[in-house]
Amino acid sequence: MAVISMFFGVFRELADARLFNSVRPFFGSIRWINGQDLCPDTLYEESKPIAAKP
Repeated sequence: MAVISMFFGVFRELADARLFNSVRPFFGSIRWINGQDLCPDTLYEESKPIAAKP
């Protein structure tokens, strides 16, 4: 899931930085305080590796 696509449809309210920053781990996935969450499979399949900090 591209980050930009998260701000459309049911994820539109996550464009609010305060709400977006309320994300927490939730049973193998992530969830926001408003109850929005991502499917663990989608989160895994759409994730991208990042370079380690030195």
